[in-house]
Amino acid sequence: MKLKVVLIALLVLFTVFIVASLASLDWEKREVEIGFHSDVAKDNFTMAQRLLKANGISWIKDKHLAEQAQSEELAIDPKSILILDEAVLADSYLLDTQLADWVTDGGRLIYVLNRQREELAIDNSVFFGQLGINVLSQEDVFEYDFAMRKEGDKNSVLSIDENTELELELSRAFYIENCPGVSTNTSEGKTVMCDFAFGQGRVVVMPSLLPFTNYRLRHLDHGSLLLWLSKGAKSISYVPYLTYPNWLAKLWHWSWQFVVTLVLLIVLAVWHIASRIGRAYAPDFEAKTSFNQHIRALANFYSEHGHEAVLFAALKKDFYSKVEARVPNFKMLSAEKQAQSIANLTHFEKQQVAQLLASKLPDSKTQRTNYIKRFKQLRNAL
Repeated sequence: MKLKVVLIALLVLFTVFIVASLASLDWEKREVEIGFHSDVAKDNFTMAQRLLKANGISWIKDKHLAEQAQSEELAIDPKSILILDEAVLADSYLLDTQLADWVTDGGRLIYVLNRQREELAIDNSVFFGQLGINVLSQEDVFEYDFAMRKEGDKNSVLSIDENTELELELSRAFYIENCPGVSTNTSEGKTVMCDFAFGQGRVVVMPSLLPFTNYRLRHLDHGSLLLWLSKGAKSISYVPYLTYPNWLAKLWHWSWQFVVTLVLLIVLAVWHIASRIGRAYAPDFEAKTSFNQHIRALANFYSEHGHEAVLFAALKKDFYSKVEARVPNFKMLSAEKQAQSIANLTHFEKQQVAQLLASKLPDSKTQRTNYIKRFKQLRNAL
């Protein structure tokens, strides 16, 4: 009884201690970002569109510009800025040939480099050949980071004027050589963005649009960069590349040795499993060993190991069962009448039948074999 009271008292004291500890804590309400709302997540550039809209600039996603390219000129508002994924040029020869004329006449173009430029042979396009720059691809760069609250790491600085510098995190998937205008360089001195005049227009070559995505627009000066690029424009027309290679093509481009090794491992695994589960076709039933062959094999085994007596006993049993089926009360007859009855049913003489029925199994192997052979002939003659 006392132990029960002590336990209850300890439980009460422990409860009071926990409640007092919780009450003494300084609680603070905090909001933690765990993701975007569904309306924002639908488009990777939703936040960029909202930023531009707040500054009186509209964002238009044009998926059909290459299809609408006319033989004479591009139907693009000259007061608009065109953001173009260079891979689109590989799908439209008309757009490739007309783009230079549109920029020369005063158009403003943001030219975005594509990771598939080697597969699509972008270096051979008409417009890229007129830009006069050289692009070096870096294959070992992986930059897809979707951390919501991770601050960007500055890797380049763009000087707009004497008093303004934009700290940026630009893709290092490409380096640009022979930039004829203002270049944005990394700390190693390599150019990752190039801004230069082209005729009466302007071209800005960017390694990617990652700084303007929902995840990175908030970090560093990426928002300011977007506003600076769109300064003086009423709208931005974004032309994405909508065709992507399948995963096998990506793997092959990344490492064809890995793909070949993987295929060989799959083939070997299938062969290993197939060799254990047996043949893949139905067995040939006609090629099976007959039951009579099994019987002969068993008889040969008994003969070779000196067990002819077992075989002879089975032979006699079979012999008498056949005789009794044809001669009623055969066992009740005398030996002479039994021999006579069997002689009447077969072509054997009475004396031969009596000798076979009265004789025992010889000891000599040759005589034993001949004796069993004659007895089988008598059985088969019934």
